[in-house]
Amino acid sequence: MYSLDGKVALVTGGTSGIGLAVAKSFLASGATVGISGRRENGAEIAAEIGATFFQCDATDEQQVIDMLGAAHDILGALSIFVINAGTADDEGSIESFDSAGMHALIDLNLKGAFYALKHAPQNLADGSSIIYTGSVAGSGIAHAGAGVYAASKAGGAYLARTSAIENAPRAIRVNAVCPALIADTGMMVADDGNDTAQFLSTLNAFGRMGHQDEVVGIYNFLASDASTFITGQEIRVDGGMSAGLGLPLFGAIAGEG
Repeated sequence: MYSLDGKVALVTGGTSGIGLAVAKSFLASGATVGISGRRENGAEIAAEIGATFFQCDATDEQQVIDMLGAAHDILGALSIFVINAGTADDEGSIESFDSAGMHALIDLNLKGAFYALKHAPQNLADGSSIIYTGSVAGSGIAHAGAGVYAASKAGGAYLARTSAIENAPRAIRVNAVCPALIADTGMMVADDGNDTAQFLSTLNAFGRMGHQDEVVGIYNFLASDASTFITGQEIRVDGGMSAGLGLPLFGAIAGEG
């Protein structure tokens, strides 16, 4: 991994899944790290890995402001900010998905990203890195049953792209990491050979689900000084899913025939 010595990072949605894996990676690379989330045991999780916890509901703008201010006061000027708080839902279809569920997805995935991008720069040092966790759903791929989720992530990615342009005068770069089919994130099935996991595995070129240790490297790179000329990008970590139809899917179709 790239060195993050001397850097100060804050990871929202950092108490589980990809966010927690990224926080651990940053710590191992030498950064001082804070994590935030809504979990009541967040402080215990942070203590276990050597991070500092900041309680925050990412859908509440004032809590986002308070979290960023507290992190700045306690840890120092932030040099890495990962916007990872997000959620998914079993939507069924656009017609069948209830409006309350739609509002919950938009409130966290889109409005939460807006609040974070709006208030983070004033707490960041010049030359910092903001990394938004997007999704291949909303980054060139759509499928039935995830319309609102894809729309919310697409909106967040475009906010990140705009933020990259607006913050470039301060050399603050803003990029999106767009994973797909990553096991053990809290929003995907377990990679234990169950029928759903086997089906999902056919959707990318490698014919398997990805794992958290295969995602954290891109966050580490974007957080480091090795990426100082990269901004406004959506980087897909999807096993070739967005490249096109792979051999595993053709094999599954042939097997069904």
